[in-house]
Amino acid sequence: MLFKLGLKNLRHNIFINILIVIQMTVVFLITISMISTIISRFQFYSPIEKYLNSKGFFYCFDNAINPDTQQTLRSTDELYELIEGERNIVASYNDWLTYKGDNSKFISYDDEFINMFTPELEAGQWFDLSKDQSDTVQVVVSENPYGFKVGDRITLDSFGNDMDAEIIGILKKNTKVIGFSKPTNGKYDCRNAFMNYNYEIEEVPLFILSQRGLVDKNVTMQLSGLVFVTYSKDISDEILESNNNTMKKMMTLNITPLNEMKANSMNYIFSQIYTLFPILICILILTLISAVSISALSAKNQLKNYAVYYICGLKWKQCVMINFYSSLVSVIFSFIMSIIPIFVMKLTGAGETVIDFGIWQFISCVLIMLLYIILSLILPISIIGKNTPNQILKSNG
Repeated sequence: MLFKLGLKNLRHNIFINILIVIQMTVVFLITISMISTIISRFQFYSPIEKYLNSKGFFYCFDNAINPDTQQTLRSTDELYELIEGERNIVASYNDWLTYKGDNSKFISYDDEFINMFTPELEAGQWFDLSKDQSDTVQVVVSENPYGFKVGDRITLDSFGNDMDAEIIGILKKNTKVIGFSKPTNGKYDCRNAFMNYNYEIEEVPLFILSQRGLVDKNVTMQLSGLVFVTYSKDISDEILESNNNTMKKMMTLNITPLNEMKANSMNYIFSQIYTLFPILICILILTLISAVSISALSAKNQLKNYAVYYICGLKWKQCVMINFYSSLVSVIFSFIMSIIPIFVMKLTGAGETVIDFGIWQFISCVLIMLLYIILSLILPISIIGKNTPNQILKSNG
């Protein structure tokens, strides 16, 4: 019954409640936008966070060579032999493969890279490292002129040596994959561990493979692109300097200390947040206060009805619950109105935006709902509690 009376109150104050819905919709949209901005900034920090919190370096190779032999540097095993200390190396590779003799780009990743980041896929799935690849190698491919579909079997060639492969996934257009990208301001941060791959710009398809699936194949490969080398915390500066001097002789395009990369990453993540968030928070607070004030005004306008309900047998607490249900319906409807355009954009692919709706956005909106409902309860209680039914009826004629 109280819920029905709450709905009745909404109908009787339709104009005021439309204002409340509009304002709370704005509050939810601002909240979702703020949380989405924070999450988007951490999108490329989180995957490599464990490296950035370690002692070591971020390297980029341009088809690395062994500085002692001047031969192709083919694996991390060879790299381990060239540098000293307690270390861990994670790398990407340039694989000398072709499909139908056409010009294509083939790269492969160590297991850690495969596990730490999954690019957006148009179809299929990312690598399953538990799956046996002794006969058929798994391949994820970008947009391509061949019309590949998930499950297609293809034959790749490495200098006359054939290798059977299966298409397990197709990348979304212009998605990010693990790979080196140059900074725009000369400072390397977490974004430089990823690159956009757009077939229309590159004009060659990208084939991504698992290094694990290639180790026992007759394929020529070379360390190239992204490499993280991390060390134990107690390693000496002399060993670090000696290792870096060795790395510089391997066709190295970039050497950045991981602590420096972390500092640059944090500056990037919070730079826009420091600028925009005070403004957005002020707007959020003002809008929320305005919505609560209008809700209190609505409750005050309903005092006569509450007095009648009281005379008919309801208690003041039950009258407050009527206002609670009105506020609850309004705030839930506002929440629904705020997420509808987000899901429409995602489903239709209309426009590129960082605004998304996930668990953190949901939790933030629930907290806003609770705050609004609590305030919407407190204000009517303070208004009703100061008056008797007779006073209310006399003051309202």
